Amino acid sequence: MLWSTNITIDESLLTGESLPVRKVAVNNTQDVIPQRPGGDDLPFVYSGTLMVQGQGIAKVQATGIHTEMGKIGKALQTVHPEDTVLEKETRRIVHKLTFVAIAICVAVVIIYGATRGDWLQGFLAGLALAMAILPNEIPVVLAIFLALGAWRFSLQRVLTRRIPVVETLGSATVLCVDKTGTLTFNRMSVQQMFVYQNRVAETQDSKSPTPCFYDVTLHEGQTLPEDFHQLIEFGILASRKDPFDPMEKALRQMGEHYLENTEHLHDDWEIQREYPLSGHLLAMSTKVMGN
Repeated sequence: MLWSTNITIDESLLTGESLPVRKVAVNNTQDVIPQRPGGDDLPFVYSGTLMVQGQGIAKVQATGIHTEMGKIGKALQTVHPEDTVLEKETRRIVHKLTFVAIAICVAVVIIYGATRGDWLQGFLAGLALAMAILPNEIPVVLAIFLALGAWRFSLQRVLTRRIPVVETLGSATVLCVDKTGTLTFNRMSVQQMFVYQNRVAETQDSKSPTPCFYDVTLHEGQTLPEDFHQLIEFGILASRKDPFDPMEKALRQMGEHYLENTEHLHDDWEIQREYPLSGHLLAMSTKVMGN
């Protein structure tokens, strides 16, 4: 990145993180060591990512398979699906039965030809016996059982795209899952608030700021204290009127819940100018005009 102004880029396609990251510009890109995607204040912009805000000028350093997206595609080409446990076990049983059938076929041919002197009939008899020993119904039986497993999954509203998944999940004894609610729902909510109260000290006439905390989860359903009304009001004013950011949505939702029909909500105020979050000013600011 040669020049940039308040650039934030969504790199979720490469890193899985749902929040955008900040980018900075450098004078000489040759002195900067290439780094992997992820993290704020990096001078690299990667192919396949999405610019959320800002402007900038970048120098192309890699294309095609040399980009991060190309490296992922190249790595996926080397991945080959492994045989499942059922496939390996079935192949092992078939190999054993094949050896047994061949051994019995040879024995029948030798015994029949030696005792009766008709080697052609002995070979045909041994071949017929070997064909009877080999279980030709194994593929049909396996297909039926896997289809029944997919049908049972469908009763639980689970769609099976690949048949080996039925066998893999059916043979699992321990299932470990990870719940990531923030990444899954992309939803936030206000839990705690902190303000300074200007109270008159008992021993002196000057006002001294007193810290005050409020836990929303512990006082759910109760009236929000007056000391925190202005905090929510300014938080909503510093956000977009139609927010898409999860944090701004959480502030507006809380304001609509606790400050409805009060003087702290200003839906009719117009935003004159926005000062976005940047590396120099770590605050979201707006200039509004009220009636």
